[in-house]
Amino acid sequence: MGACGLLGLAGSTAEATEVNTAILGYTEPGRVSAFEAIVNGNHQFDSGKSLNFRLVFDALTGASANGATPASFTQTFTRPSGRGSYRTAPGDTPLDDTFRDTRGAGSVGLTMPVNRVTNFSVGLYGSGEYDYVSLGGNLALTRDFNQRNTTIALRGAFFHDTINPEGGRPVPFSAMPDEGTQKAKLPGNGTKQTMDLGLGLTQVFNRRTVVHFNYTYSHVTDYQTDPFKLLSVVDPVTGDPRAADAYLYEGRPDARDKHVLFGRLVRHLGRDIVHLSYRFFRDDWGVRSHTVDLTYRWNFGDRKFFKPHLRYYNQTAADFYHRYLVDGEALPGHASADYRLGDMYTVTYGLTHGRIVGDDHELTVRVEYYAQMGESHPADAIGNLRNYDLFPTVNALIMQVGYSFNLFQ
Repeated sequence: MGACGLLGLAGSTAEATEVNTAILGYTEPGRVSAFEAIVNGNHQFDSGKSLNFRLVFDALTGASANGATPASFTQTFTRPSGRGSYRTAPGDTPLDDTFRDTRGAGSVGLTMPVNRVTNFSVGLYGSGEYDYVSLGGNLALTRDFNQRNTTIALRGAFFHDTINPEGGRPVPFSAMPDEGTQKAKLPGNGTKQTMDLGLGLTQVFNRRTVVHFNYTYSHVTDYQTDPFKLLSVVDPVTGDPRAADAYLYEGRPDARDKHVLFGRLVRHLGRDIVHLSYRFFRDDWGVRSHTVDLTYRWNFGDRKFFKPHLRYYNQTAADFYHRYLVDGEALPGHASADYRLGDMYTVTYGLTHGRIVGDDHELTVRVEYYAQMGESHPADAIGNLRNYDLFPTVNALIMQVGYSFNLFQ
């Protein structure tokens, strides 16, 4: 979870309130669908203080990949609760079709001017779903230099998460039990702590060009395993799951250090505006990623615009990513078949249309297409696995309607 944004604008002469709302729909055909409602608000006091808040509600439903491989026969899986089972047809990617989740999240932040060129910010965050609770807080200090053309920001945040999955937390590499049988479980709930430290620089070059750079370091400790993900243990010749204990629960390291470098260029081209950003990510799990994001705001007069968007993302696999385990080989220290930790790349493209519908009121409609792809037929696949798609392409359609307005007092 990210920290809420807390940069304010000091020196206002009148109070004003800005409210942004949005409703988003996300669907992966045959897989997960999501609905999200968002409300953002910011109130600017005449003293220079700024108060902001954010409320989010998410609802997800559909089918989610459980991590197991396709097989030449029908596979039966026990549900995470241990009460019930589901089946996957020969050659199909195993999907748990009873995935359900709802989440509510909220954050509030206050920015206070220390002097003409320095602001101090503090914020709180909380979110909850049926098996996961996250609480956190953040601090930020910003200072302007060079006649306010240069801004340096220092930020810190801490989050504490509690994980209480349905059916309990399975022991890593323990076997998936038969329906109605207790799994081997770790005691109590899981916890996770995240500490973020960030340094940012914003430079105004002229009236048309602004550049922003940011470095963030994150240290995550304790439980980071997905308690619902499995690994297939396959025959070294046929590639099919072995006869007994064919599915083991995954296990991930309990510590992770992450580094993020981010840069953004904002350039005014006459009436239009272009945003170009690049993000580099690396961690000690072996994941490396590059993200390039481009938007072009094409303004038509003062009351409407079109904004094309293109995003490309490329990622290397975690050191412990295994699409499957091989029967007879020693178990690794950690392993996961979660696609999100594998070699992959994604492409997102879309279009936003916005227009002014009244005094200080704006309506936007966004439509985007998302595709996630990886190595579907790796050269080292075993036996029957050569015939199956081991990294199915995930396609998604994203639609969002937003409405923003200002309130003046």
